Amino acid sequence: MSQSLLSSSWYRVSALKPRLRGHAEIHRQRFRGQLWYVLQDHQTGRFHRLSPAANLALALMDGTRTLDDIWDMVGRKAGDDPPTQDEMIQLLTQLHASDLLQSELPPDFGEISERAIKASRSAVVSRLRNPLALRFPLLDPDRFLDATIGLVRPIFSYWGLLAWLVLVGAGGVLAAMHWAELTGDATDRLLSVGNLALIVAVYPFVKALHEAGHAYAAKAWGGQVHEVGIMLLIFVPAPYVDATSATAFQSKARRMVVSGAGIMVEFGLAALAMIFWVNAEPGLARAIAFNVMLIGSVSTLFFNGNPLLRFDGYYILMDLIEIPNLGSRANKYFWYLVQRYLLGVDTMDSPANVRSERKWLFGYAVLAFIYRIFLSIAIALIVATKLFFVGVALALFSLASTFVFPMLKGIGFLFTSPRLQHRRGRAITLAGAFLMAIVGFFGFVPLPYATVAQGVVWLPGEDEVRAATGGVLVDILTTPDTVAPGTPLLRFEDPGIGERRAVLASQVDELNLQYEAMRFRDRTQAAVLLERRAHAEAILTAFDQRAAGLTLHAGLAGRFVLPDSRSLLGRYFRQGDLIGYVVPARVPVIRIVVPQSEVDLVRARTGRVDVRLAFAPELVIPASIGRAVPAAQQDLPSLALSTMDGGDIAIGGNGAAGPAALESLFVFDIALEGSPEQLFYGARAWVRLDHGSEPLFARLARAIRQTLLGQLGA
Repeated sequence: MSQSLLSSSWYRVSALKPRLRGHAEIHRQRFRGQLWYVLQDHQTGRFHRLSPAANLALALMDGTRTLDDIWDMVGRKAGDDPPTQDEMIQLLTQLHASDLLQSELPPDFGEISERAIKASRSAVVSRLRNPLALRFPLLDPDRFLDATIGLVRPIFSYWGLLAWLVLVGAGGVLAAMHWAELTGDATDRLLSVGNLALIVAVYPFVKALHEAGHAYAAKAWGGQVHEVGIMLLIFVPAPYVDATSATAFQSKARRMVVSGAGIMVEFGLAALAMIFWVNAEPGLARAIAFNVMLIGSVSTLFFNGNPLLRFDGYYILMDLIEIPNLGSRANKYFWYLVQRYLLGVDTMDSPANVRSERKWLFGYAVLAFIYRIFLSIAIALIVATKLFFVGVALALFSLASTFVFPMLKGIGFLFTSPRLQHRRGRAITLAGAFLMAIVGFFGFVPLPYATVAQGVVWLPGEDEVRAATGGVLVDILTTPDTVAPGTPLLRFEDPGIGERRAVLASQVDELNLQYEAMRFRDRTQAAVLLERRAHAEAILTAFDQRAAGLTLHAGLAGRFVLPDSRSLLGRYFRQGDLIGYVVPARVPVIRIVVPQSEVDLVRARTGRVDVRLAFAPELVIPASIGRAVPAAQQDLPSLALSTMDGGDIAIGGNGAAGPAALESLFVFDIALEGSPEQLFYGARAWVRLDHGSEPLFARLARAIRQTLLGQLGA
């Protein structure tokens, strides 16, 4: 023990005869093989975790034993690790502050009133710290749940789980089968004004069923639900219930089911909506089903199912890895490491009860902090696009609560904490040096900086051999080899063209005869016949062009490349289908696309350019920027660059030349200074455009500026 068993303040409390109030109840639970006790306060709905020694002390508090007797009895039963008097005083203080103890002393109404005011003030401060999720309690649903639990109790069984798995599985299979239809123009549909209004209307009903899942799951195993209300989640109203009574369940599996019941309900709703969507006709009902699918699947995975947020996924993870109070203990463990190893405070006990908890606590603290910053800024920017000043205020508040307030608290700790009484100078020096090192590294140390863009091996349009008209390939007129401009390459057949041309030719001849017969007899009728003949001749000319297009010729000199020529004969090709290439002697280029946020950097600060080809990634080919398209576009040079075909560019609606990117892109042609002996045209390539070196703070400032320009139109 690093602390003394005795306390100088023990005489003040040793004669007290405390006992637990009637609204307190203790439950046994196991975490990572260790026995712990959970003290439930039925009056406030709060829970307190107790060690076996603390539980023994509470069990002995019957109003007849003094605290000194209790400490002595607990110490004799604890063996080699008895609780200290300071720990007993701390336990007594915490229970008293929670209004869980009473003794022979009369109640101090002044202190009770002050404690209530302090609790109310803390609740207000807690709301202000999280303005994007304000809660407003409405009523107690416990009696209603008691009256209706029989209707849903069969769901909370193995048969209910099996039915849910079948339902969700069927919905998942249907979603996979109709994935292209679901995601086609998804962004345009999602962000339309009408659909956004529909989402706002549907969201509260989906969340009401979500919260009902939590409430009934808690009720199914004896829990109580005494609060239901409205929560403003990013200013969107949504219901909530308080199902924290499930914390007292001894079974880890039941606690996880209560935490995950809302997610399971939403997945079930999404599956039902998917089944309805597949079978319904286009209309309002089908649009509602689409939004139920969206809310019940995508938003559930990114928000409710995300353990880095204090929603359902967090509580599931907490029980799964058996680390209660994961978030708060992770933060305490992180600051314990800072004080222990940076400031040299060696009198603190680690919040990690066992060694295996350390990596979880440290990892969760870091990841949750980073994700919280990202989410807060992202939400603030989204709000700012509609309500500029509100969004800016939220962003500033998020930055202040994440960085400024903790820094001020840390400075206060350095100068006033009694823990640093004999090492304050060393702690201030080390903390200052550490802060200066961080600022120096991020602000002044230049690090390699480059843009990596995806591209494709590109040939100009005249290098491609495409079907000029639809037809069956019947003859390869020249073997794949070097060809001259105008060399016949391929011949197609389309019997329909010849037959239709013969009919049109006879119609033209007939119209000629009719015109000659009428030109001197009826000028009006002759003019009509002349117009009909001109129209028929235009159609005949078009058919002649199509007939001529049945034989393809080389557009330029080069090497005729016909991939898989053996399987081409006898195949039908539609107009515009790519069949082969005429590869010129010049080295092909790599066509890349660069997002608008990075185009200025690529244009102004590109030095060395290196290319890696997908089929030869070990080979680095020097290159240079050969051509840059000055205007932005959203059409992709190749679908190989899109997320549909393994690229990293998200696509949404259709542009002038097919699927369009969600953001503006700039096209660059990269000229290779050397190339492999064989290039696969249309293959994917990665291009690294070197920008020299730059500190991380400068990059962050540029990224924030670009984000503001893009999101706010600044």
